[in-house]
Amino acid sequence: MAMLKMVFLVKRADEVSHEELATHWLENHAPGVRDHMKPDHYSVTIFKQRAETPFDGMALLWWEDHDLGPVTFTNAPAPVANDGFLPLTGDFVRMDSTEHVIVDGPRSEGAIKMVYPVSVKPGVEHDEARAYWLDVHAPLVAKAMEQTDGALRYVVTHQNDFGRGRYAGIAEFWYENVEAIRNHGAVLEPDDFANYAVTNKPLMGTEHLWIP
Repeated sequence: MAMLKMVFLVKRADEVSHEELATHWLENHAPGVRDHMKPDHYSVTIFKQRAETPFDGMALLWWEDHDLGPVTFTNAPAPVANDGFLPLTGDFVRMDSTEHVIVDGPRSEGAIKMVYPVSVKPGVEHDEARAYWLDVHAPLVAKAMEQTDGALRYVVTHQNDFGRGRYAGIAEFWYENVEAIRNHGAVLEPDDFANYAVTNKPLMGTEHLWIP
């Protein structure tokens, strides 16, 4: 059975700066999650802030035990629950998900990470949208990556309850530089993914691997 991948997209509270949230996250909260919640894998991505960027960062936690992850999150150990991170946060999205590694390249230190939240279009069958994403769209994206120098890795993550909540999943990309991002888009073949799903504005950031 594939690991449970828990995705948390986090927005700061209105009175909190991006820098304040990011600093506390990386210096206080993330080490506590690593040491006390003990996921099998764990990463934090801090997003570059532009006008109307909806989130400040993203945490990804993987669990071999599908029951342990949600229980650990709901009953977070005191050093995590009381570390002062939660009062700094405002809006957040949680997705209990399954990961599909499409291009199994490196998560290189210093790579640019692009995250695209994806929503199913109203009126579209969820199973149909999920199948098109994996069987048609993802292979075309992967083909374009293979033609692009500096395009490193591509992962599709589907929320297990595909029709629930704001997003059906996320697409994650790793690139060596901005030029690789542009070149990848330039050779991407068109398809009908937009008939099934809405790909929201990308989030660009840097990933910090706490438990590879």
